[in-house]
Amino acid sequence: MKLEDFPEILTPTIEMKNPNENICLQKGPYTIKWKDKVFKSDGSLIFKWLPKLTVKFRGKLGNDFYSWQQPFETDLIVEITSENQKINLKGVIFKIRKKEEFNIVCSFPPQIEVGQKGIEVEHVRFEIANLRSFQGSTVRTSKSGIYNRLEFINTESKITLDKYSKFSELSHNLNETGGFQLLYTGKLELNSKKNISFDKASAILDTFSYFLLFINGRRCFPLFRCGINDNSEVWNTYTPFFNDQYQFVYSWASDSENNGLEKIWKDFSELWKDLDDRESIKTILHWYTEANSNSGYIEGSIVLIQNALELLFHWLISEKMKYINLSEADRLSASAKIGFLLSYYNINPSLPAEFDSLTKFAKQNNNLNGPESFTNIRNCIVHPNHRKRKALKEIESLAKIEALHLGIWYVEIILLKLLNFKGTYINRCKSLKYTNHYEEIK
Repeated sequence: MKLEDFPEILTPTIEMKNPNENICLQKGPYTIKWKDKVFKSDGSLIFKWLPKLTVKFRGKLGNDFYSWQQPFETDLIVEITSENQKINLKGVIFKIRKKEEFNIVCSFPPQIEVGQKGIEVEHVRFEIANLRSFQGSTVRTSKSGIYNRLEFINTESKITLDKYSKFSELSHNLNETGGFQLLYTGKLELNSKKNISFDKASAILDTFSYFLLFINGRRCFPLFRCGINDNSEVWNTYTPFFNDQYQFVYSWASDSENNGLEKIWKDFSELWKDLDDRESIKTILHWYTEANSNSGYIEGSIVLIQNALELLFHWLISEKMKYINLSEADRLSASAKIGFLLSYYNINPSLPAEFDSLTKFAKQNNNLNGPESFTNIRNCIVHPNHRKRKALKEIESLAKIEALHLGIWYVEIILLKLLNFKGTYINRCKSLKYTNHYEEIK
């Protein structure tokens, strides 16, 4: 095939050259209303990454403003409008200074939506920060073709993701600096080629946000969502959706050609339609992400991931498939619940051969398999009697680390089986000893 036969790479809607740099969303004349007073201001809307994701207005006010500065200090709510930019937002005064270049700064609470939300659009564009690298199909740049594109298609829509053409350079800078860096640009459209409403687009992208969380191991919800008609912006969402600062974490999702990511999106989005399934998935993924990020340190993360495993059992085995009634499920031990899950999904309960410290712990405590060893360590953490505290103190740190990753691997492999995953994934239990150990699920 010739280069021109491949689709052209998507151009990002937002420019961001360096990690954590402020993004100017809009600039121009604005009107600031405070009660019955009106002030004119030249200013801009700024998206800030640190210390947390926020959108602020920074403006310059004239001398007539200073006579009203004292009342501002007792009532901080203002309305900021711009006919040119189609903005009408409620803000909270964050700072007032006489001698600075911007003498008024306001912050905006979510949701931050501008433009004509009532108009359906041809497609929606968005950007994604801190998403790890995945190999995709070929797209062309002005100079060459690159394996770059991921397409997530279900019964109603198609989501296209392209890595930025300078992904390697940008991600390297992110690894060095930390924080946030836009790395992917995306496009959402309906399969029917009909126009899409603001609410429908928001619902699809909210679902996709949790899917990205699962494959990335950290939150990277789509930002700067923009409805497009005839190459013109109809509405924009500047809301600072949940995103985690860069941190290396393990992920099951591989960068190989046969990574299976695109195929499981359909099953994930089907599960999401049921409200009970949705709440269960959201809670499980929350605990999974916090444990994977070591938010509660090793011991707290072990407790969190057992919560996820027990919810998986009650949701799937007891409630969804009705193998065990509620009273029987409550009587089962945690290790029995995990063992039941592993048996149902044909997952080997034996301890991974690479886990030397956890195997040593299991032999010392007559634990027969992985679920027993994992829950034994968890019980030493959550039961505060003297005997358990003494036992916890004697457990090797590496055994606790291996137990944590075993529990996280259980959650990953169960969810992959639930989503009918076929392809190559990274086994974290082996990757602790051997970098990115790939295995195939057929």
